[in-house]
Amino acid sequence: MPHILLTGAGFTRNWGGWLAKELEGDLLGRLATHPKLRTLVQNSPTYENALEMARSSESGGAALSADQVNALEQAIKESFGAMNLALAQRKSLDLSPEYARTAAGFLTSFDAIFTLNQDLLLEFHYYAAGFSHRNFVGSYYPGLQPAVVPATTPGELFRHLNRRVGTIGPADPERQPIYKLHGSVDWQDGSGGLFVVGGGKESYIRGKSILSQYFDLFRESLSRPNTRLMIIGYGWGDDHVNRLIFDASKANHSLGIFHVHPEGRDAIHRGGSQPVVPYSVPTLSSLKCIGESRRLLTTTFGGDTLEYDKLMRFFS
Repeated sequence: MPHILLTGAGFTRNWGGWLAKELEGDLLGRLATHPKLRTLVQNSPTYENALEMARSSESGGAALSADQVNALEQAIKESFGAMNLALAQRKSLDLSPEYARTAAGFLTSFDAIFTLNQDLLLEFHYYAAGFSHRNFVGSYYPGLQPAVVPATTPGELFRHLNRRVGTIGPADPERQPIYKLHGSVDWQDGSGGLFVVGGGKESYIRGKSILSQYFDLFRESLSRPNTRLMIIGYGWGDDHVNRLIFDASKANHSLGIFHVHPEGRDAIHRGGSQPVVPYSVPTLSSLKCIGESRRLLTTTFGGDTLEYDKLMRFFS
């Protein structure tokens, strides 16, 4: 029975990372000396909507220059950089002093990890090895060079990690794969970075071979009989991701989904702070819910035995 994980921004929030609106607050400060950009972000539903409008020169009818668009993109990267610096300064991924309830041990229980997050939390602090209940000798990032993150301190990684996109080779059965579906702040290919933010994500992904292959692998994973998918901290705000999950659920009736979110399965209706796209709402009943946890991982791995046992039954 395959067990796979999909994470969103709410996952990293457990280790002090920012949700989208929290990052937006930092971004507004960085744009204080750019009144047109600050106003655009301030009056947009999300900073990604603002970036989409900036790129399409539709910011309230006033076109932005290429330099202004670049300034907005750079400010977003700087906000991510600040978050990554804070994540790098953490001592570990542990949320509990009890070894049997470590977050790292929990993550090792999955056959594969898919994430929409572009931060470096997992690169800094997670390596799928040393847990007796799985045979993984480590984790790796398929198609990246290096595919295995060097064994250096988080501070060294933050300063020097700059990975090149290569070709996805054969699967490594001894290592747990981690697929960053929207790229990462530290990825580079021949045309620049692979950091998927703003509008037009689906067309951008189709134009990047590695990201397109990642989504194909995610779709393939969801199609396997009796697959169990745990979704942690995803706000259902990306239509291309929603469609993939709903289509997989309709095609594979054995697919079961476990929701970890403060709103539980109801997060599908809300899509975070904005209503979910119309595609998702009518098909909610097609998703087979096999459980949910509405508590933060900091609680679940901080001594909450009742919730921890519920979460771990996902693997039974």
